[in-house]
Amino acid sequence: MKFRPFGKAELQVSEVGFGAWAIGGSSYGPTEDRVSIQALKKALDLGVNFFDTADVYGNGHSEELIGKTFRGIRKQVFLATKGGWDFYHSKERVKDLSGSYLKEALHESLKRLDTEYVDLYQLHNPDLETIREGKIFKTLEQFKKEGKSRFVGISVHEVEEANEVILSGRADVVQLVYNMIEQEMRPEILPLAKEKGVAVVAREPLACGFLTGKYTKDSVFGEKDHRKRWTEEELEEDLAAVEKVKFMAARYKIPLAQVALKFVLSREEISVVIPGAKTPEQVEENVRSIEDGYLNSEDLDELYQIFEREFAEKNN
Repeated sequence: MKFRPFGKAELQVSEVGFGAWAIGGSSYGPTEDRVSIQALKKALDLGVNFFDTADVYGNGHSEELIGKTFRGIRKQVFLATKGGWDFYHSKERVKDLSGSYLKEALHESLKRLDTEYVDLYQLHNPDLETIREGKIFKTLEQFKKEGKSRFVGISVHEVEEANEVILSGRADVVQLVYNMIEQEMRPEILPLAKEKGVAVVAREPLACGFLTGKYTKDSVFGEKDHRKRWTEEELEEDLAAVEKVKFMAARYKIPLAQVALKFVLSREEISVVIPGAKTPEQVEENVRSIEDGYLNSEDLDELYQIFEREFAEKNN
């Protein structure tokens, strides 16, 4: 395993982390707790020390599994979680970024994770207006002051949101989407984060699994799979995008998923990438992707050009 600086912090994290959305069991199909725990242990055995979850992943189940797995060895792992979606007080999840709610949410997360603090607490996808308004940073700063979170950050969707988080000077971390077919953050946000010393956590490096190359127009997603909500047009667009980058797997003679992770980690601005995994075998494949380095500059430029030519204009 290789390790990278975490923004301005005097520590390093494994460049391949563990995205724990799937093991919550509510968004990427069925899981077995026994196998999920094996996957977490396998990750630690292979040198992964960064584990990213959220309270809504399985309504706390992902956090519970992580807490159970790492009980007694807490200091060996970097635990990151998120809050901001209230699933405690109604049947439907409701966005709540008030200080009172977040205090309650973090308290519950700490209990499930079986720890007195998290290494990183992140707000779960606030909108641009909320980020600009700035009150949410006061809550995060209070968590740091109280010793409940060593670092704080915000998970975002849009370029404008990432820009506001970084320029605020009040976040240690920005978590964002970055992969071969979603490169919107590359031109401006990644260099800005490096300039300002903000750590970058790259999520969805496999584009919700499509950059594994195993899905087709005939694929069927189960009732508990969040991709079942996607329209036929959205699925067709993603599949078409993947087809345009598949050639790189043949060029490197490795699975497309490994190429996808190499692509993300080829950017030095990124501190850690957090591919999801439900089994030890998936963990091993994720870690194996970096054994012989990243993509060379010529191949990166080719993928950048494909994005600009095929995807960027359509997304703007």
